[in-house]
Amino acid sequence: MPPRPEETEGTTDMAQNTHVLLPDETFTRADYTALRAYCLKLPIERIASLYYGEDSPQVEEGLERFLIRMRDLLVERAIENQPAFATALTHARKTGNISAKALDILIQAADLKAPVPSREDAIGKWLRPRTVRSLRGDGIDTLGAFADFVNERGEAWWRGIPRLGAKRAVILMTWLRQHKTLGDINPAPRRVAQMPAYELLDPERTSTLKPLGTFCLPVNLDGQFGVNRSSTFCFITAMDDLAAIDCYLARFEHQPHTLRAYRKELERLVLWSVHVAKKPVSSLLVDDCESYKRFIQAPNRAFCGRTAQRGSALWRPFAEKPMTASSQRYAVQVLRAAFNYLVKVRYLAGNPWEAVRDPQVIQLINPIKVERALPPESWETLVETLRRRGEVQDNRQDRIALAALLLMGDSGLRRSEVVRVLRADLRPSEHVHGVWMMTTLGKRNKQRLVPVSPRTIVALRKHWADHGLDLYDPAEQERPLLVPLTVPPTGAALARHQHREDTAVQGYSVNAVYALVKTALSRVKEELLALSAEMPDEMTVEQIETMAAASPHAFRHTFGTVAVEQGMSQAVVQDVMGHADSSTTKLYSKSRAKHIAEEAARFYAQDNK
Repeated sequence: MPPRPEETEGTTDMAQNTHVLLPDETFTRADYTALRAYCLKLPIERIASLYYGEDSPQVEEGLERFLIRMRDLLVERAIENQPAFATALTHARKTGNISAKALDILIQAADLKAPVPSREDAIGKWLRPRTVRSLRGDGIDTLGAFADFVNERGEAWWRGIPRLGAKRAVILMTWLRQHKTLGDINPAPRRVAQMPAYELLDPERTSTLKPLGTFCLPVNLDGQFGVNRSSTFCFITAMDDLAAIDCYLARFEHQPHTLRAYRKELERLVLWSVHVAKKPVSSLLVDDCESYKRFIQAPNRAFCGRTAQRGSALWRPFAEKPMTASSQRYAVQVLRAAFNYLVKVRYLAGNPWEAVRDPQVIQLINPIKVERALPPESWETLVETLRRRGEVQDNRQDRIALAALLLMGDSGLRRSEVVRVLRADLRPSEHVHGVWMMTTLGKRNKQRLVPVSPRTIVALRKHWADHGLDLYDPAEQERPLLVPLTVPPTGAALARHQHREDTAVQGYSVNAVYALVKTALSRVKEELLALSAEMPDEMTVEQIETMAAASPHAFRHTFGTVAVEQGMSQAVVQDVMGHADSSTTKLYSKSRAKHIAEEAARFYAQDNK
């Protein structure tokens, strides 16, 4: 019985299909490396962790089964293409022992075509497991999705992908562009945030000098085409010099003193570069840096002026008084560090300041002004006067000033440390009854323990009582120790101390503590001068004037001097004051001048005998 047409047709189709030349199975570079490791008897678990992800097709098939199948397929291809190797390769397949050298011959003899990735391939087939895990966190599963992601996100596509980084991103971009089967890789241009409409700085008019953050630069001076710009991939999004400087200064946003000092030096350089050198900062070379070093020794009069607010038309980058040699040296060091950063992030090609020597500075006998410390008698007179004034009900400012002074003079705190201390940082000592300890954060973000005197606790309790609070109330642990009693009617002060339920109570600023202390010293000066006529033996007019002229930092020196002279060990004083070097603490062991004078008097007394 003849077959039905549909049966004949089906049989014919089946016969034809058995002769269709299916494309050869291809393998990736990772597959070849894995096979080499397998031939070297590396554990299969180790091979899987090194070259494949958990959901790679090779692992899902069974990695050892896949590698054996791959080995046998390569042997068959090699025998077909190079019959001369048939005997040796057949024996190797039977025994399963293939040396690394034999594997090289096998791959060459197989004459395999280089594998070509396609958009439908899973990323785990071509990329390392660590990279695969990072990309899948953003929903990228195939090479096509990866290519589209790069094109849509732009040149900085890798930002925000954990554990990827710029270096690996460059390697991946290069690999994607090498394979045209994945489509064109043309990342969208880098999107630059719109800058505020700052006034354009006129390089020909020094009367238009303005601080950083209030102006923009002409295109020929903004550094987009600076001669020292790096040609390699830049790690920051800055397109011009001002944006690059902003990136550098942003690193110090939590260090206000450092930020202010570094910004001052950088804005001086920018203004000099624009108005004097007539070139972008990113075009400055070594000879330009040397010229600037000479410039800061005697700046143009147009660059100098009295201290003024940054928003004032009277603001100038330099003071009327010439910079000291140490200030000039500091300026060069700050600029060298800033340029080093710009080189590291590949904004600049090189650092011209590396070839510039620091200005010579005379080594001072005593770099720390411990001589500004008040004598113990003057210090105690000041404390007692403020305490007595604070007994008057209305003198609330004297009570808070006394608390601030005692934190500096009895505990050795800096102003910046005084304003950061919270109630939670103050607690009784676990070891000695009647002694209070305080945790404070000092320079270099280093915590330290400092003692707090009983009279400081009394002063703090009175200050808190002025706010209607109890210092021992456990519900007020997050409150600053010192909080203003009145707020000046300025915009900044009102914004800082505006109380909302979702914000914590704000304490003093560093500058406000300075004003608080200096105002209190003026009141004490007036009272003591009035009493000096009645009690001339208490303090001389000169001593009163010296005490009133003291800066808040002088009270920290007072603590160091009094503590050492009254027998506190230098090791303890070093810990309390947070000195990184013990040589700094030794300066408080009598002032050097006083020590020399006493020893000289003893020596001269021997000659007179």
